[in-house]
Amino acid sequence: MKKKILLIGAGHHAKVIIDVINKEGKYFIVGLVDSRHQAGTYFCGHEILGRQEEIPTLEKKYDISGYIICVGDNWMRSKIVTQLQELIPKIEFYNAIHPSVEIGSNVKLGNGIVVMPGCIINTEAAVGNHTIINTNSSLEHNCIMEDFSSISAGVTTGGFVILKKFAAIALGVTIFDRITIGKHSVIGSGSLVTKDIPGSVLAYGSPARVVRKREIGEKYLK
Repeated sequence: MKKKILLIGAGHHAKVIIDVINKEGKYFIVGLVDSRHQAGTYFCGHEILGRQEEIPTLEKKYDISGYIICVGDNWMRSKIVTQLQELIPKIEFYNAIHPSVEIGSNVKLGNGIVVMPGCIINTEAAVGNHTIINTNSSLEHNCIMEDFSSISAGVTTGGFVILKKFAAIALGVTIFDRITIGKHSVIGSGSLVTKDIPGSVLAYGSPARVVRKREIGEKYLK
């Protein structure tokens, strides 16, 4: 019997996650929670059941066993996790990993992870809690993605790359071996990263250079 899950967030990112969940075939989606949508309406064939603060009641009503957060922004995702843990101290977050994903030996996976179609997570990589690896991206051997970091579509990393907490790598970026991307930093689309990037900055280009400082929680997704 499939485990019953509730999805948090009903935006564009949720559409892709729903497809991943359906193809994975492990969970039954009871519905979604999103304060921007009217309860009783439908999103991608699934009912909007209410608002986030109603989750404890919904969990009992529908016998929910776990949750997947469908929010692409790293900082916003972390805030939702904190809010949910306050509402339900023993909450469980499930992973959504497309069946086409290749996972190497001795890979460590956290909780609340989303991995899109065509990705490769190579040997001895470590993927932290509530991280996202988007379509056709490759995380090479011995890389570390810390909690709430994310990789957009078409990203390639060398081995031993470290993405610190909340780091966001945009579309089509290439990162050389043994590079560290600092906490809260964003690497712009199409960049070639050849040296370490400090925390709380926006960097882009080929080679990538620091363009400016970033505020914690500053939006980077349109």
